[in-house]
Amino acid sequence: MILLALCRPVIAAPPQHIMSLKLCNDELLMDLVPPQRIASISYLSREKAALKIWPEAAQIAVNHNTAEEVLAVHPDLILTDEFTTPAMRVMLAQSGAKLVAVPEAQNFDQIRAVTRLLADAVGARPRAEALIARMDETLRRLAASAPRRPIRVAGWGGGGYVPGRDGLFNSVLVAAGGQSIEGGYYDVESLIAARPELLAYGDNYSDSPSLRRDQNAHPVLLKLFAGRRITYPSALYGCGLPQSADAAVALRGALMAAMRSPAPFKSGTP
Repeated sequence: MILLALCRPVIAAPPQHIMSLKLCNDELLMDLVPPQRIASISYLSREKAALKIWPEAAQIAVNHNTAEEVLAVHPDLILTDEFTTPAMRVMLAQSGAKLVAVPEAQNFDQIRAVTRLLADAVGARPRAEALIARMDETLRRLAASAPRRPIRVAGWGGGGYVPGRDGLFNSVLVAAGGQSIEGGYYDVESLIAARPELLAYGDNYSDSPSLRRDQNAHPVLLKLFAGRRITYPSALYGCGLPQSADAAVALRGALMAAMRSPAPFKSGTP
């Protein structure tokens, strides 16, 4: 019996004092483990847009992505991203904690991979599989009820920048039944020339006075796209998460409702 006990593999206990230095890791971490296991998350998780989706962030300590904070907190696991500088990595290694660099997720395949990666690091794989299964079922329902033709959308409102077809915005939009116009910087004239059927605005720009907001309210856009302007929750579009499927459901409803308004152009194609 003693020999059998000695031969059993040693299973490491899951980390109990986890420190996340990046917003996307914060959000996934809060979905996977209880707050008692989180030492701190990024201060960005306290922003209004994020708190709408993850209100528990208001009750968790925050950090500002500094090595000094890491050394003071003594975490047993540090979650960062692939853009952490080599100098920062060296300082983080001095904490003695395990360091996991989590890549960005820009589509649903990557969301599955990243969710499992982070879940394995924190010892929450069953919870991750439940989140992924729910996401996949939501995506199946969306695909089964997709419109016959993708709706051409401009993700407008970011200082003239329209996200392209390789990022998370378009992944969510495609699942919802739409397609982004070609990405890049647009002025009002070139946006109109692209002839999108609908304009979509992130809600993080909607209530703060700025030049970006002034551009959104250009008289020509207000006239052409009256009724075909929607607002989406930007907190669900900045990070690839299982909830991105829920964002696609909400976007589908907004797209279909807006498309019942008169078209801004005679044709939806350039």
